[in-house]
Amino acid sequence: MNMKVFDIDLYAYFGLDKPEAGRGLLTCYELAVTPEISLERKSPAILVMPGGGYQGVSDREAEPVALTYTAAGYHAFVLRYSTAPARFPTQLREAAMAMIYIRENADALHVRPDRVAALGFSAGGHLCACLGTLFDDASLDIFGEKKKQVRPDAAVYVYPVITSGKYAHRGSFRNLCGEDTALMAALSLETRVTAGSTPAFLFATSTDSCVQVMNSLKMAEAYAAHGVPFSLYIAEKGCHGLSLGTVTGNPVGTSLLTEMSQDYVLWQKLSLDWLTERDFVPQD
Repeated sequence: MNMKVFDIDLYAYFGLDKPEAGRGLLTCYELAVTPEISLERKSPAILVMPGGGYQGVSDREAEPVALTYTAAGYHAFVLRYSTAPARFPTQLREAAMAMIYIRENADALHVRPDRVAALGFSAGGHLCACLGTLFDDASLDIFGEKKKQVRPDAAVYVYPVITSGKYAHRGSFRNLCGEDTALMAALSLETRVTAGSTPAFLFATSTDSCVQVMNSLKMAEAYAAHGVPFSLYIAEKGCHGLSLGTVTGNPVGTSLLTEMSQDYVLWQKLSLDWLTERDFVPQD
């Protein structure tokens, strides 16, 4: 297949002024549609938000991840969102723009608009969870009726930053909120789950000393309390930021891979199985 890869400046697309330190770049990995398969085929899509502590956007959690989902039959999109000194709600608005762009161009992109998932790693997992819980936030009113297109149909949280409480990754919250403690509390996302939150697959490792596993467990507890469908997978060993658990997605070759248990690499297959059960499949 001849996949199309291209970039969209989301601020230019929406005709919005880019804030200071703004980025909002969406890289699109569009599967080819050919007569040999189906000219009418529409496939599910996934929006990938790499981590980086809201200080940067990790390359190892970007294209390597997108390509593994395209290999599984998804149109993939990677959001390189704004980071510090840009503050909330800049990042949420950029993620919202990405979701709107995908659905607004679903026909041209051959995307199923009712099967658009979001995936986030670490601080990108926090941003992904913002989409899954704060899709009706007042800060998104600037999009008018298009705001209805923001909520993902499913979410995958990979060693996500969630809580600003006892188990917080403080650096991520400072980069996102500055010293605004009230905003930090409001963005402790286990407190923002409702019955309408996006169903999610959560993955973490029990030995993550950077973003502790309690972030995922607190989110799972909140989902359970509100009756939101979810799946939770915890690998026994693995340090933070291992991405796919492969050499391709690892920043320093194989050295960190020796610190993970063999079950680490199962998370993506399990997430794909979970998504398939939710009808994330091609449709002719």
